[in-house]
Amino acid sequence: YDTYPQRSRKGLFDATMEASKTKSNIQRRESVATKAAHGAADMTRRMVCGGLAGMIAKTATNPLDRIRMLSQTGEHGSASKLTPIQLFRSVIKNEGVLGLWAGNGANLLRVFPSKSIVFSSNDFF
Repeated sequence: YDTYPQRSRKGLFDATMEASKTKSNIQRRESVATKAAHGAADMTRRMVCGGLAGMIAKTATNPLDRIRMLSQTGEHGSASKLTPIQLFRSVIKNEGVLGLWAGNGANLLRVFPSKSIVFSSNDFF
């Protein structure tokens, strides 16, 4: 004895397919929302990593930049022209080792935003 006539089976199949499509649409919407959330988190991570990488690079090269600026302006020596090695020794003698990183804080405030934008948008453009 068949409890479900042919028409009922077809209706049941159609209802199941419709429910499956609805579930698929919901999953698709959730997937899009999840991807957007992951994309925003990924962009934030890239910005922070790019900014930190720029700050580390600027801090590592700041002594060379400081010596270059002093040799261009002539502020740190006598009337005669000093070589970069002499400027290096003069800065360490007069200001200590930390004198090589004088002005680094202002550079870091400038470098973080610029490098974070460059690093985060590198894959897009």
